[in-house]
Amino acid sequence: MNGVIKVRFWVSLAITVLVISFSWAQRICQSPDSLYVDSTGIARSLHLFVYVPPNTDEFTLAIFDQADDEPVGQPSSFSLFAPNGSEVMKLNNPQSKAWSEYKVTADGRWGIWRLTVVGPQPPQGQKLAVRNCFLVRTIGNVDLFIKLEPAVLLRGVRFSEPKFGGEPIHRFTVQVPELTRIRFNFVRPREEQTVEVELQPPEGVTAEQNWGGLSRGSLEFLEINGSNLKGLWGLRIRNVKGVYGLGIEQELRVFFNNEPLMPMPQTIHVTTFIVDENTPVPIRLDITSPQTATETYVTFTDRNGFGTLFLLPDISYRVTASRGFEFEPQTVTASAEQKTLSVSIRRVLRRPYGWYCGDPHVHTVYSDGNDTPAQIVEAARGEGLDWVVITDHGVGPAINHVLMAHQEALPFSEPGKFIVIPGEEFTTPNYHVNIINGTVKEISATPLQQVIEVVFKMDTEENPVTVKINHPHWTGTPKTPELIRQLEKLPLIELWNDGTVDGQKLTILLWWELLNKGMKVFATTATDSHTRKAARLGSRRTYVFLGDTPLSAASVVRALREGRSFLSRGALLLFTANNSLPGYTVSKSPTTIKVWVQSIRPVDKVEIVHNGKVIYTFAVEGKTEFTGEINIAVDNGWLLAQAFGKDDPIPLAMTNPIFVHITN
Repeated sequence: MNGVIKVRFWVSLAITVLVISFSWAQRICQSPDSLYVDSTGIARSLHLFVYVPPNTDEFTLAIFDQADDEPVGQPSSFSLFAPNGSEVMKLNNPQSKAWSEYKVTADGRWGIWRLTVVGPQPPQGQKLAVRNCFLVRTIGNVDLFIKLEPAVLLRGVRFSEPKFGGEPIHRFTVQVPELTRIRFNFVRPREEQTVEVELQPPEGVTAEQNWGGLSRGSLEFLEINGSNLKGLWGLRIRNVKGVYGLGIEQELRVFFNNEPLMPMPQTIHVTTFIVDENTPVPIRLDITSPQTATETYVTFTDRNGFGTLFLLPDISYRVTASRGFEFEPQTVTASAEQKTLSVSIRRVLRRPYGWYCGDPHVHTVYSDGNDTPAQIVEAARGEGLDWVVITDHGVGPAINHVLMAHQEALPFSEPGKFIVIPGEEFTTPNYHVNIINGTVKEISATPLQQVIEVVFKMDTEENPVTVKINHPHWTGTPKTPELIRQLEKLPLIELWNDGTVDGQKLTILLWWELLNKGMKVFATTATDSHTRKAARLGSRRTYVFLGDTPLSAASVVRALREGRSFLSRGALLLFTANNSLPGYTVSKSPTTIKVWVQSIRPVDKVEIVHNGKVIYTFAVEGKTEFTGEINIAVDNGWLLAQAFGKDDPIPLAMTNPIFVHITN
């Protein structure tokens, strides 16, 4: 018996030596215990990245317990993409309680690979959430990392307490380029002394660390400030229990090993301006390369046209500069070695005097958005907007998160130049309405008309407040059209944000129906952006006429509630009747109607609509600029203009109505 024990001991020792030797010979990077995806939408998908250096020929990608945790209707999917963005393989050999290993040949495709994991769906008819907890590791001369977005509440990356016997501590290495500020966003369990954060700066780096935001269970943030934070930071999350969310405003790379192979990104200083005007302006920069196409990299220059890029060495990047549809994008090349970059853009639409454009419906990390309030303001400026309304979801008196977003965004206002307007998307199961320049404290069961009446009582000439109904034909609030038809008053209605083309057309017809009932309802459009990268602020925008009145929150709200505005998806459209702008009333027939349109796309026609019917069409025939005039007899009611591109059922631009009241 003793001989058997001795044999077992030596066999065990030999296996241990082999494992240790293998670890020395092979570089292993492994995620914490544990990652997961689920079916709720909060952690519906997860992107992990593998940095493959130029001299690496192959590596192994492995997933522990890849099989779903429970019976599902649709299993989790694991897909691997090469640095140029092409799909290389589907990892379709899921093992339960074991490692699923996949050999990957680089074939010269060095750079950043991406593993995209999409969560399972529950069995048909079942509403309970299903999930898949797992570990990921790489074996070979590569790095494994995540690139964290800012979001943590209803999107972003989630980590779970250990499921596979690991320690309740998560260890990360954060690669920080030449920055002076970092913001880590967290959602931690409400239980104190769990998910404790410890941040260790690199040797020689001095920084100030400050917590802010809301309470545990909501969005908290840890802000780091210093003269130069460059280096590898250690991030330790101790006493991991339950689930926590982690995000980084600067979207830094977070590695699952102490010493990444990836070189530190180099700093490129950027200046941006309008060509032929020599005017520095904030713009949007989209950066990509054959080695980094799997990573989305978007940044913006500041209000003075200055910014920084962080580029990996020995890579040729494409940098596309843009500033909304009033400007022509330009693409230039850049590399880490050049240190500076100057980019110009050209104006293609000439906005007439007195008109200011904005986006009255956007979200931040304080509800279900991806970006911090500061990033939303940065994006609004960079997309060429003059004003933006911060409208995070809220209902009832528990709206500290909405107010926190306002607190962070409002200091960026510059009266006369750029305006942040506080707002709230009052969110109920039956309808969503945006409160513009304020918030309300009604509960979700409050009837729609009562909420509107509350806003009317809040509204004053000194502090104007208004309200608009959002996306009436969105499938998430199917009762909204019925509720709207029962209203006696409605200041504003949102167009072109109903999910489908049919829904957008139905909302236009609903608006006209209200106008024909004699209601003075004015239209806006907005992006409802939840991520400034994919849903660009101002891709649908509302223009307001202020004339000589300075740009301010009050002047914008007054213009919206009085209908001195038009809606655009890529065209400028001015419309007058007897020289009166939209929102005003004319009292003479025949009426002299004038239109002017300038567009980034060829315009097919401009229609004049009277009481819901097209009464005249200007044939534009593919021009991008057009002026038209006609005298036409009209009855009492309303008039508006809309410009169309060829074979496009939704207008490129649409005005608010001019009312007609003929007096004898």
